[in-house]
Amino acid sequence: MLKSQWMKGLTGAVVVSVALTGCQTGSNEKAVSAPEAKAGEQGNKQANADGKVLDKKIEISVFMKPRPESVESNDLLWMKPISDQTNVNFKWLKAPTDNNDYIEKFNLTLAGGSLPDLMQATPDLLNKGGENGVFEPLNKLIDQYMPNFKKLVEKNPAILKDIKSDDGNIYFFPQISAVKTINLQIYRQDWLDKLGLKEPKTTDEIYQVLKAFKEKDPNGNGKNDEIPFTTRNKVKGLLPFVEPFGVSFEEEFYVDNGKVKYTFTDPRLKDALAFTAKLYSEGLIDKEYITNDQKIWESRFSNEVSGATFDSFPRVDYLEKLIAKVNPNVNMTGVIPPQGPNGAPPYTKSQQTLIKDGFAISSKSKYKVELAKVHDWFYSPEGQLAMNFGKLGETYTMENNEPKYTDLVMKDKNNSPLIKMYELGHREFAYAWDIRYENAMVPPKLAKIRDSVTPFIKDKYPVTLSFKQPERDVLNSKFTEITTYKDEMLNKFIMGSEPLSKFDDYVKQIDKMGIDAVLKIQQASYDRYVKR
Repeated sequence: MLKSQWMKGLTGAVVVSVALTGCQTGSNEKAVSAPEAKAGEQGNKQANADGKVLDKKIEISVFMKPRPESVESNDLLWMKPISDQTNVNFKWLKAPTDNNDYIEKFNLTLAGGSLPDLMQATPDLLNKGGENGVFEPLNKLIDQYMPNFKKLVEKNPAILKDIKSDDGNIYFFPQISAVKTINLQIYRQDWLDKLGLKEPKTTDEIYQVLKAFKEKDPNGNGKNDEIPFTTRNKVKGLLPFVEPFGVSFEEEFYVDNGKVKYTFTDPRLKDALAFTAKLYSEGLIDKEYITNDQKIWESRFSNEVSGATFDSFPRVDYLEKLIAKVNPNVNMTGVIPPQGPNGAPPYTKSQQTLIKDGFAISSKSKYKVELAKVHDWFYSPEGQLAMNFGKLGETYTMENNEPKYTDLVMKDKNNSPLIKMYELGHREFAYAWDIRYENAMVPPKLAKIRDSVTPFIKDKYPVTLSFKQPERDVLNSKFTEITTYKDEMLNKFIMGSEPLSKFDDYVKQIDKMGIDAVLKIQQASYDRYVKR
């Protein structure tokens, strides 16, 4: 029965997972109750005599997102203290690194019926699975075994607001962000200097810089082999060419004077696509942007054919060290969002949300209580240090009561600190990201770049709206088809296989496919969200 219920919504869940992320009720009823004892006292009562979280060793199967640099082992420097302290041997199941492939395999795993103990996904997918009986409701487990998590929720009630499902239950342990700044434009500063160019601050300047990268041989090999701008993030990697026009690929919907509208039929998108298509047609954007994976993206820089990208700000340091293996004179930089045509102010909606992803317990797992206790330790002060900083004395030290990464992490000649952490076994389970983690990891150059972008971040359309089941049914039927068509047409417009003169026809087709019904549901959900 559970399998058939899940399969009913499987196709829709793959496509609309971003649009439906984070369903929860608009009420605080049935919420995690306030602890009867202080969190620390209750936690001490649960601790074992040897200080370990569990009193016996268990093995937990985990389906979670890998990173290209991740190493999956309980014996590595970062994970061994965590495995030892919790008494858990984590068995990682093979999962794709590509987000779409990951979601597809996640859904197929659920449909198969034989589930791992713990699974990672977006809040909506986990809530949907919970409501269908696939994942365990966590409310009672949280009340009985998770005082540290309850303490976090008491300090920041928005966490609870973002993780509750429509039925009032909590079905996943959340990853809790600490910062907003994430993606930005990255350029080879040494190429800019060589060609006598400044960091681009407008769309016109972006065009001139990329054109110079294409035509003036900045890599100095005497060949016309430059691919000025590349990305590993498919169409979202083209964000700096789109946002200056007032729309963003980071949100399917936006709010204008209280009214919910669809980003991908906005008239401003036509101009944004025209600019992006111009860059593509002149060879200024990687022709393989749709299919580039991590390795190809890296090779563009290590082979010194690309000089610009759009990625997370720690990649400034990462790419600099990657290129330095072949060119020690490399200098990478990150730049603020560009100003739009007609003086439109710069902004970006590429940001971290409060809740990133989550981990749910299979309703068939025999380790439900144990997993609740383990996750509560993840959220504890001790667990947060272990998850964010690793092993005391090896990967970090304490100076003036502040954690500081050791040279092992910070001074690897081949890797940035972030990548080195993954090499040492760091995995992104459900815990609270610590702002000190980023401040300790980021060298002054990156901190300055990160902080320069922060003032230009605008909040996105809420990703944690609440949807009732009949609303989900409409979204899964109509919006699935609309999203597939939209994704296809965006790339056709950019690559020139469809002329922009057909943009109005594209909008009419989306209208025929039922976008008004989708907007009606989004509006109702948004209005409920505002009233919380």
